[in-house]
Amino acid sequence: MELNQIPEFSDLLCKAKEHHLNGKLSRAISEYTSLLNKHATAELYCLLGWAYCLNGNFADAINQCRFAIELDPEWGNAYNDLACYLIYEKRFDAALPWLEKAIELESYTEKNLPYYNLGRVYEKKGMWLHARNCYEYSVSLAPDYKKAQKGLNRIYAYLN
Repeated sequence: MELNQIPEFSDLLCKAKEHHLNGKLSRAISEYTSLLNKHATAELYCLLGWAYCLNGNFADAINQCRFAIELDPEWGNAYNDLACYLIYEKRFDAALPWLEKAIELESYTEKNLPYYNLGRVYEKKGMWLHARNCYEYSVSLAPDYKKAQKGLNRIYAYLN
């Protein structure tokens, strides 16, 4: 039985996520850490990383993604999230291999996200055609993904 199917663990995770989404980041961080001490999962490390990111603590956010990758190298979210935190720090070249790894993972089903983030990197670097291709592919994978569509529209405006 997976931990998220155990009522007590699931309830605690839901509460931590609720605090997280309501902006009570210190409380969410504390609760994620407590859950990780009981049983570490890649998802929990990524959630903790996201909370650190929202608190402006990119170094700890990146470290949590690294822990998630160590624990489960097939957890694609960790690669994409780590790259996002590097992008926030304007470390565009450092983000590229993490996004490429997320795309390579057969188990990762949300490939529209790393393609979108690759588009962001290429856009920041002024590589308009690469950015366009990434945004287009992201939109093709998830036609309702508005961020990718907005990125694509920006690139079309640059290229016109």
